[in-house]
Amino acid sequence: MAEETVDQKRLVVSTSPHIHDKKNTKKVMYVVCLALLLPIIGGVYFFGIYTLLVVLVSVITAITTEFLAKRLRKREFIMDGSAIVTGMLFALVLPPRIPLWAVIIGAAFCIAIVKEAFGGLGHNIFNPALAGRAFITVSFAGLMTSWIAPVKSVISLDSITSATPLGEGFSYAGSTSDLYIDLLFGNVGGCIGETSALFILIGGLLLLATGVIKWRIPVVYIGTVFLLAWLIPGQDPVFHILAGGLFLGAFFMATDYVTCPMTAKGQFIFAFGAGVLVILIRVYGSMPEGVAFSILLMNAFTPLIDRHVKPKPYGYIPPEKKSRFPLKKKAKTTDVADKPDQDSSTDKKEGKK
Repeated sequence: MAEETVDQKRLVVSTSPHIHDKKNTKKVMYVVCLALLLPIIGGVYFFGIYTLLVVLVSVITAITTEFLAKRLRKREFIMDGSAIVTGMLFALVLPPRIPLWAVIIGAAFCIAIVKEAFGGLGHNIFNPALAGRAFITVSFAGLMTSWIAPVKSVISLDSITSATPLGEGFSYAGSTSDLYIDLLFGNVGGCIGETSALFILIGGLLLLATGVIKWRIPVVYIGTVFLLAWLIPGQDPVFHILAGGLFLGAFFMATDYVTCPMTAKGQFIFAFGAGVLVILIRVYGSMPEGVAFSILLMNAFTPLIDRHVKPKPYGYIPPEKKSRFPLKKKAKTTDVADKPDQDSSTDKKEGKK
């Protein structure tokens, strides 16, 4: 018994991390899944039951692709929830009536190419869901530009073609305040999960309350878009933050642990750059929406930001700054009284001789 007590008190030296937390990857991913249920429910309400089928096909394809990729790489498949999150996010950035075969291709691309080809969870450079959306946009542009008006019926499969609020052909008969209300609640055309800013905001607040994400990226990202839209003549800042996928990108895409900077200062730079890109693409570019490409472009700059924006080590003391033009040191002067008397010393030597 004495030996066991000594062994238990023995100091164990191990590799990092030395600070542990109750949150793990699985818990974080399932909290994100819970928060994403709100925009999914909103999508089903506004665009019908077919949107739920799109989400299910996307999630099943993502899980299956990750399982097969792990087998091919001879790695263990762990159901940590990351594939579910990727499948849900990818479905939410798709048009409500996109064909299911395109959903399968895109979801497989998200996992196989963007995630597993780079080494799996924690090694991907770009956000998988947004990279999959960009791939589908380039490969099947016609499918990604067909939008419908809200049907407000869960079981209805009928649809009426309609432009999105950021599209050139969009027109609204009501007042500006009525438009804001429709954008807030989701009564407009668009992607499955991008229409209702309110549902996305509630889900984002849930992530903030549970500590899954920090406030820096969402606040700076949305605030930058609002400020720049306010400064540019002819632009409506409230419309820019409510329309499109800004809220979804700010709370669920840009805050991805793997593809955003690690430091607080780096996250400020990341979010500000993404906000600037959104306005540049929306106002001066040829594409109506710029959220996806703004985040993907800043994902490419994340390694550079992490390289040059580093936290100070604990207890770090900066070295003393050296002057570029150091003063010349003056030669030490000694008084005559301090010098030994040469005459007396020579007399002593002669006396000894």
